[in-house]
Amino acid sequence: MMIDKMDRRLLTGILVVICHLSFSISAIAQGIPVIRNYSAEEYGAHNRNLDIEIGKDGTVFVANFEGLLYYDRAQWRIIHTPNINRLTVVYRAADNVIWVGGYNYFGRVQKKSNGELYLERVGKLDSFRGEILEIYEDQGKVRFLASNQKLYEVNGNNVSVVKSTNAFITSGLTHDIINVDALKEGKDVSILTDILQVEQLDDNLQVQVKNNQGLIFTDKAGNTLYTITEANGLCSNEVVWIEYDGHGILWGATAHGIFSIEVPSPYSLFLPKEGLSGEVHSILEWRGRMYVGTSNGLYRQEGMTFMPVHGFDFCCWKLAESPNGMLAVTSNGIFAFTSPTDYRQLTDAVTLDVLVDNHVVYSGEQDAVYLYRIGQKKEKVCDLEQVTKILKDDQGTLWLQNTYGEVYFLPAGSDMFQPYKVGSAEHDAATIVLVGNKVQVVSAVDTKPFPYPSFSTIDPDGMTWLTDNDGKHLYQWKDGKRLTDLDRLLAPYSNMVVSALYHKNNEIWIGGDNALAIINLNKQKQADLTTHSRLLFRSVILGADSVLWGGYGEQPKELPRLASDERSLRFTYALEYAPLVGTTLYRYRLNNGSWSAWTEDNDAEFQNLSHGAYTLSVQARHPNGELSEVATVGFSIAYPIYMRWYMVVLYFILFVMLVFAFFRLRLKKLHQDKLKLEKIVQERTSEIVKQKDEIEEKSKSLEKALDDLNNAQNELIRQEKMATVGKLTQGLIDRILNPLNYINNFSKLSQGLVKDIEANIEDDKDKMDEENYEDTMDVLDMLRGNLEKVSEHGQNTTRTLKAMEEMLKDRTAGYVDMDLLPILKQDEEMLHNYYADDIAKYRISVSFNVPDKELMLHGNPELLSRTLMSMLGNAIYAVVKKAQRIQFEGIVSLTLTDDDDRYTLKIHDNGIGIEETIIDKVFDPFFTTKTTGEAAGVGLYLSREIIQNHGGDISAESIKDEYATFTILLPKVKIEN
Repeated sequence: MMIDKMDRRLLTGILVVICHLSFSISAIAQGIPVIRNYSAEEYGAHNRNLDIEIGKDGTVFVANFEGLLYYDRAQWRIIHTPNINRLTVVYRAADNVIWVGGYNYFGRVQKKSNGELYLERVGKLDSFRGEILEIYEDQGKVRFLASNQKLYEVNGNNVSVVKSTNAFITSGLTHDIINVDALKEGKDVSILTDILQVEQLDDNLQVQVKNNQGLIFTDKAGNTLYTITEANGLCSNEVVWIEYDGHGILWGATAHGIFSIEVPSPYSLFLPKEGLSGEVHSILEWRGRMYVGTSNGLYRQEGMTFMPVHGFDFCCWKLAESPNGMLAVTSNGIFAFTSPTDYRQLTDAVTLDVLVDNHVVYSGEQDAVYLYRIGQKKEKVCDLEQVTKILKDDQGTLWLQNTYGEVYFLPAGSDMFQPYKVGSAEHDAATIVLVGNKVQVVSAVDTKPFPYPSFSTIDPDGMTWLTDNDGKHLYQWKDGKRLTDLDRLLAPYSNMVVSALYHKNNEIWIGGDNALAIINLNKQKQADLTTHSRLLFRSVILGADSVLWGGYGEQPKELPRLASDERSLRFTYALEYAPLVGTTLYRYRLNNGSWSAWTEDNDAEFQNLSHGAYTLSVQARHPNGELSEVATVGFSIAYPIYMRWYMVVLYFILFVMLVFAFFRLRLKKLHQDKLKLEKIVQERTSEIVKQKDEIEEKSKSLEKALDDLNNAQNELIRQEKMATVGKLTQGLIDRILNPLNYINNFSKLSQGLVKDIEANIEDDKDKMDEENYEDTMDVLDMLRGNLEKVSEHGQNTTRTLKAMEEMLKDRTAGYVDMDLLPILKQDEEMLHNYYADDIAKYRISVSFNVPDKELMLHGNPELLSRTLMSMLGNAIYAVVKKAQRIQFEGIVSLTLTDDDDRYTLKIHDNGIGIEETIIDKVFDPFFTTKTTGEAAGVGLYLSREIIQNHGGDISAESIKDEYATFTILLPKVKIEN
């Protein structure tokens, strides 16, 4: 039986429902549609909602405990009844008038001349008492049933009693659902207790509201497809009414919020609430069942959910079919399935990819690539480590790519893999893509035939699927060109990072981070339900709250002229209908200027606009990439009196008069200047005579200056001698570094030769005596170890010499009056950038406590920045070393205090600290607590030298394994006023 709109009884509650966006699968797919929940905080009213209706223009009207809510697809607004009573019913009549009823209130929605909506009471205040239970139409007349057991009819603006009923329903905190069909037929009032409402949707779908049990979706034959409840994303099981807007969105009011569902739709998504967990790495249909490998294990589809495969709680990188079943490639090795519950472990090594070639399996493991044959031991075929992709082309060539972007290939008939090269250049980063039956190698800098894809795969139809280098913007490639026929369907998921894809029948399964999206290609037309809509201005607010346009009625082409002091406007705009999948973006421009950037914000605010005429243009971009028509509205701000045309003429006359007066004054001043000049000539003549005497006096002081110059020359000669000593030392360092470089280089070359000798001996192993072979290998092992020690000590010696070279540099130049604050802010940003991984990994708290004002001193900005970064780096090092041993909350801080004549900087960490016995040696050259390979021991020495060159000092205090604090004192610069 078709049920017209029914009454609902109000339930109280104070819990604020958290609004969240959840996605699932469309009607024909395996999950549930896309759901968007609206909480009381979001729509700005009570969480209890008693009814819902869709206006002719798509506006959503909701009867709420606080009044009438309405949503114009841009913002939620509320209209209160005169006594701020609750509303219980909202009804759209055949003539599209919205009628509302509540406690001691009945009325309709009207609009003002400026497009604002308001409630108009119908009938007198004492027309009825109680709560309206239902509103409906009967024979062209609007009627409503009240809780006083009487049925009323509306005639114009009057309300009259039709008859009394047996509706013994108590108004207040509960509400039963009334069968309106019984009322129309003149029968006794009956209460529905099971199926409360049935709503027809597009695509032969219908949805039923089940009492306190959510929604049931069925096909045209009445077969249940799926249910939607709180368990799979609905804000509440207490659904009181639903309405379909005819554009692919179903709206519903509940006792705990409002929801919208995109149905029918080609889009769907499995999320953790459907049992799927972790980043999806592989998707495969095997024996009629879908399997998904994620970073958290292997999952098998069971109806509308995914169930974890028992025993697989580790990363599953790939799923592949073999002649004997399904292979699962995991971080614990390769597993072979012969049935959904029967499997055995083939290998236990970390495996990243496999290629099944008939009865042969190539396995990319952490240390190399192996070949497996049934009943035989595995065979190493290539030493390439961490191979993540293995492909074979139609020529029989085997291709490998590892996680570092190295590519190797094995031509058919060959027994040795070769690195892939283009000309004479070897690719440092590349990927292999199977296009048709051929493998395409794409480097990180290539743009043809397509840019470097972070993800690529080929489906059974020979279609290659690619992304950009960030793993986003999925697209198709076939027969040497990019296909665009599915771009509109793929666009809503363009920002999803794709890590797996499976094409089955007419469904595209896309895997990403904690999500598995499904696109049903048979439902492409359903995506158009929400895309063909107008872009409308929903409100124009002047200043804080003055409404110029309320959004309803014919869209204005021009707003009323604004006064000269009315210069702040806020425009809100939105599409009539927009999908829930993907993101709708907006942009705007003034007077045909440049467009703003695309953004999710659907409003534009302008403060202190100049006087004059304006045209605001806005445009929307649907999630599928389509652009809406441009909506425009004009407005103008009047010029103030002092800027009008007659005032401009007056200003011009005043200007001419001022210019005339200026020239008169100027001529008078020139005459006065002529008289002054004659007087000055006379005064200067007498001054020349006086200056002659002064010159004779200054010649005597010049002799003293020559003596001072002679002393300065002697000092320069002394400094020249010191510089010569520095150059001599620098020359010795250079003479030592060159042989060391040869030692280091030949050491590495010799290590390569040892490796080649080992390979040759391995090749001739069968021809050698076993004892000779073992002795030779032992000697080569000792030789390799010696060469590694030579290389290690050579590099350490090189590091020490370079540290000596650094100590000899001149650090007395480049001193200027500077502000220390920008240096500290720059070092804070550099610290977070350079040590981002360590800070995140070990949860280090980094803080800079610096006054936000000028910190002037005389110094070298570069040297001070390097010194502070060096000491902050030491603090990070100390915290990391301690965090590698024990679990604790690491702290690194820099604090600056501003005293009368100096700045005090304290760099503190709670890391490994410094032993008390060596605290006095930390500033000595070549003294370090780190290993020789980590540091040369001149950092703190140079830091102290730089601080002392600035006229300051540095000291340290520490307790082993508790903390270390370095205190830096820097003198202020005296600013001359």
